[in-house]
Amino acid sequence: MDKSQIGRAGELAIELYTLITARGEVDVYSPVVDDDHVDLVAGIRGGPPTLGIQVKTTPSLDHSGLVEARASYPVGRIREDLNFLYAVVLLDAVRIQAMWLIRSPDFNRLAYRIVDSGREILEFRGRPSGDDTFSSFRVDPMQIGPTLITCIGDSPHTPQWIVALAAR
Repeated sequence: MDKSQIGRAGELAIELYTLITARGEVDVYSPVVDDDHVDLVAGIRGGPPTLGIQVKTTPSLDHSGLVEARASYPVGRIREDLNFLYAVVLLDAVRIQAMWLIRSPDFNRLAYRIVDSGREILEFRGRPSGDDTFSSFRVDPMQIGPTLITCIGDSPHTPQWIVALAAR
């Protein structure tokens, strides 16, 4: 599979795991247009969309045994919002082997930064098990739904950028 197919498989896996583990209490779906770095939108079933999620998926570990993911933005345009999450997924066929859910302020603070050709690149490198910078954000795949419910409950409001995505 190519990179975009692997990315889509990760998004679908999160949707499936969320549906099952939240027992149908979380609506999660892909916006019609994939822009603004939002691959999925989530909210409590029947309520407004609350979270925007950027999904980064990899099918394998790097040569150091780490999961690696990158997010690239124009310099000065990195989204910092409690309602914006990064989901980093190590996907083994249709099974989520390891996953992290990280609110953007934490991801932005902890990720390694590279500036290149007018782009600011945030780099995630995490171990599927054990301690590292991102280990506190690792989520048991069978707890994705409950974790998203907690994130939705802790979110201060539904930001306008999510309302705009849901209207498309």
